[in-house]
Amino acid sequence: MGASPEVPRQPRLPKLIRFVLVNSLIGVVIGWLVAAGLIWFNVGGFGQLVMHSSQRGVALFILAMSFGVTFGFAFLATAVILLPRDKDDFDRI
Repeated sequence: MGASPEVPRQPRLPKLIRFVLVNSLIGVVIGWLVAAGLIWFNVGGFGQLVMHSSQRGVALFILAMSFGVTFGFAFLATAVILLPRDKDDFDRI
């Protein structure tokens, strides 16, 4: 019986880098959903204002970036605050 060739493993990101990226991305998506909800449900006439603007693309870009950054950072900060303090508990993340 011949030995099976060893498949090289893909390098993985360090645990903390993955933690930051995943939690930031989740927060950005939540922010975009909130921004889309503001436009879709026309809260305070905001959706109509944005959609009838002559610079609709710029307005949507600014809205998406501001909500994405704000919610992304807030979600990441909450995740960092709620990190377990024991090494054994942290290793299970």
